[in-house]
Amino acid sequence: MIRYRWILLVFIVFGALIFSELAEQPALTNADKVHRIADDLACPVCDGQSVAESDVPIAQAIRTEIARMVDEGFTDSAIRSDLVSRFGEDIDYTPKQSGLTGLVWLIPILAGVLAVFLLASTLRKWQGENPFKVVTIKNRRLPVLLFVLGVPVVAWILIAQFTGNRGANDFPTGDIPSSTRTLLIEAQTASDENKILLYNEVLVIQPSNVEALTYRGWTFWRTGNSEAARNDFAAAIEIDPTYPDVRVFRASQLFADGNYEEASENLIDLDALEAPPIVWDLLSNSKLRERTAAALAAQGELVKALQLLDSGILRDAEDASLLAERGWLLANTFEPNLIEAAIESLDTALVLEPTHPHALAYRALVRFVLLEDELGATADIEKFKELMNPPELLVQLLETQGLLN
Repeated sequence: MIRYRWILLVFIVFGALIFSELAEQPALTNADKVHRIADDLACPVCDGQSVAESDVPIAQAIRTEIARMVDEGFTDSAIRSDLVSRFGEDIDYTPKQSGLTGLVWLIPILAGVLAVFLLASTLRKWQGENPFKVVTIKNRRLPVLLFVLGVPVVAWILIAQFTGNRGANDFPTGDIPSSTRTLLIEAQTASDENKILLYNEVLVIQPSNVEALTYRGWTFWRTGNSEAARNDFAAAIEIDPTYPDVRVFRASQLFADGNYEEASENLIDLDALEAPPIVWDLLSNSKLRERTAAALAAQGELVKALQLLDSGILRDAEDASLLAERGWLLANTFEPNLIEAAIESLDTALVLEPTHPHALAYRALVRFVLLEDELGATADIEKFKELMNPPELLVQLLETQGLLN
């Protein structure tokens, strides 16, 4: 009788385990459901990321579609089936109950059948022995019984939990992916060759990492791989149009390609972003906006050139360099009604920065050539002469007009 109590106890314990695992979970919110489903679907264009983790546009679109279907009352299976029909079975992390993946579900069942068979054989064997030896606490057969019953049950639960709910970053081998942040930090001080290798490693882990794409592209550009740089910049903007660094690098690349209009568009887009100070310092030191505006004006696109400069001035009304360039471009129209606006821009630039070399040189030329104000031009030239190492191009420009000896 005691023997059957032990058997009953075993069934109760494992029955409780199964019931607690399979019992109905608390009701999830729609947001929880969306995240759960998205976490079980692979991003169609990524490597190793789920739809819940990826930031690429197609993953965002799938999340939006999942949210819509959840809100409309579709079941999990209906949502999965719909997405699988559109993107293929490879996006579904949950094993199917057919083909080779069906073995994941079949093995625990077979193990259970085998366990029942072994249990029945063992009990029949025990029935012919001394009952007191069977029920003694020291009997070694009780652990055997527990093992025979427990292994398939536990195996079934673990397999179902792991394979049915795993996400993109669950590695069966126990491997832990390297930190993308650590790799990006290492890349900052690495050689160009190693930079590219490190950025490649980041992109293997997270293909949508816009920082890695941007700075790999910039490294490609500096090392002469122009086509690869263009591809990386385009991919980075597609993933995150609001990432400011790529806008500067893309504008620089487009300027070098002679595509001044698109370079201007990228800089105007940049003005609407919350970029860190280092980005604006890079733009200011390179004079990229001023050079792009001058190139547009030289092509007869004065309006677009002024729009580019005005966009920068709207962001920073105290940028003397942009005000000076704006004044110079207006003056070069030789339109009497624009000369006053040109002088106003140049005056404002020199109020903000009295020793700005371009503002001094441009105003001296406007006064001397267009306004015939020799006294005012001479005053500006005297201040220009006091500058330490003024830009050589400005010196040559003033010399050609006879303002510098």
